[in-house]
Amino acid sequence: MENNKQEFINNIEKFFNNKDKGILVTGTHQYEKHKLIMAIIDRNFKNAKVLFRTNSMYNIQNREFVGWTGLKKKTIKSGEKVKIGRNFYEFDTFNTTNTWNRTSSNFDFAIVYTIDSMIRENKFDGIDNLYTNKDIKKIFLVSWTDRKSYDYEKISKYYNEHIIYDAKEEDEEYHRRVLNIINE
Repeated sequence: MENNKQEFINNIEKFFNNKDKGILVTGTHQYEKHKLIMAIIDRNFKNAKVLFRTNSMYNIQNREFVGWTGLKKKTIKSGEKVKIGRNFYEFDTFNTTNTWNRTSSNFDFAIVYTIDSMIRENKFDGIDNLYTNKDIKKIFLVSWTDRKSYDYEKISKYYNEHIIYDAKEEDEEYHRRVLNIINE
């Protein structure tokens, strides 16, 4: 398996059309996996509602983190609707449960980035809430830096497919550096 960009895009687009609700996304492209998911959603959908659940609302203020320069507002509050590209996003944090009620109940998509701390701490309330208290058609569980010690089996009830997006094709040196971190 190559784990390249086009294969990743093809797998995401297949996910849009299958019956599965959740997908696990890992790979060496630390800062690009979630942004590419956003771009694929933008290319395939218009006026979709997307919940972006992250580890810190502070990250949302960083345009590089979200990947779109079109954010006009500097400070985005949890639950606030923001148009990014052709779709509408709401943001909250999986670390602060009181932000969960500030977001809507129904979404076309949810992106959870990064799941790393949840895996390390065995704390999955932020994912469980999406399945029990929200009506979401498709959920992306996205890692940042995969580690050999991460046991994704702990969250296997939340996804049916695991896809990988590696940086090798676009930046082989970066890919090798991340692999070295993973293999530590």
